[in-house]
Amino acid sequence: MSIKPKNQENKDPRENQENQENKKGLHRSWSHLPPELLCLVSSYLLAGDFTTFRVICKSWRSSTSLPRPAVSTLTDSPWSLSPCLMSVGSHKCSFFHPAYQKHDACEIDIPELLDARIRFSKYGWLLLTGFGYDNFSVFFFNPFTKEKVELPKYKNRESFITMSFSSPPTSSDCFVIGICGWGDFGFIKRGEKRWTSHTIINRPEFTPSSYCNPILHKGLCYCLGENGGLGVFDPNDNPSNWIIYHNDKIPLIQEKLDSVHRSYLVESDEGKLLAIFMVEEGDSKTPIHVFELPKLQINKNMMKPRKIVCRIVRSLGNRILYISLGGSFLGPVVPRGLGNKIYLPIFEDKKNIFYSLSTGKYHFILDDYSAKNIHRLQEPMNCCWIQGRPKLILNKDFEW
Repeated sequence: MSIKPKNQENKDPRENQENQENKKGLHRSWSHLPPELLCLVSSYLLAGDFTTFRVICKSWRSSTSLPRPAVSTLTDSPWSLSPCLMSVGSHKCSFFHPAYQKHDACEIDIPELLDARIRFSKYGWLLLTGFGYDNFSVFFFNPFTKEKVELPKYKNRESFITMSFSSPPTSSDCFVIGICGWGDFGFIKRGEKRWTSHTIINRPEFTPSSYCNPILHKGLCYCLGENGGLGVFDPNDNPSNWIIYHNDKIPLIQEKLDSVHRSYLVESDEGKLLAIFMVEEGDSKTPIHVFELPKLQINKNMMKPRKIVCRIVRSLGNRILYISLGGSFLGPVVPRGLGNKIYLPIFEDKKNIFYSLSTGKYHFILDDYSAKNIHRLQEPMNCCWIQGRPKLILNKDFEW
């Protein structure tokens, strides 16, 4: 008579079957993970990790083509606190993050923005003006929290060529400025009930760029000129006087100034100002020039232009420049290997284009394509780079 081991005397056959099935499950391949789970995981991967994810196996690669879950608010998305390119269309607002794997933009209904024009973006806030002949609205809007801050109406707001603001609208020292043509400007400070208009004395040797938003820096307004120079004025003076500086390094691109079709002024997190010039020329060895402006000794009585020596920026290190008409900023890179690049508000085949300071060429995200010029491609209308910030709820009694 055979004697069963003590630990098997009272074993239930069904329990033995379950154990066998569990052992089989432990030996399953990673390729058998549910596609929906794989799709969710891949949606949180950055560009380099996403490329690795796709080459693991066929099932992992195919899962990346599945439609991702609908996103109703930006706080639901994996890039809620990361820079993304925002554009306002006729029906929806689109948000695209260049470092995440999905090339298709996240589309969200934001009715407050469908009849508005993006003027400037900073600190997670948009500065906008209304469209239409009789729409004189000027307001701040946070697309991440859906909060809106109305400013007093400005009847000549259509004459604003460029606009900017100094700090978040919740800050007590928030200052908004709009340059109207070349001879005057309007501004308003938090707590004021109406706009103030001042004039600027025209200087024939300086014409502000209509494509570059001004920067409010330490109480002064900085503007890039169409000839590559820098103009500074004090918005509190009436009339204000242009203080003009010529970039001593401009001869490097002087012969190509006719093809400098875009320029940007960016304030870094270190308080330094960077000037970026895009040259639209196929034979140019350097299609994008980046300069660091020196600290300026401002003399309001200075009438003659003064030369300044700007440092040529050849590397951004582990940082990225995001540039667009509606908003530009310099930000750190969390995953290494993505730095030293300039991200543009330009797409082709749903792929974002960036410029690498290392190669001196334009590239596509997750693609081997590169080019020396992109003159055939256009920037989407009514767009800007924007970066979310930790959520801040306004009090119901908040007043501008």
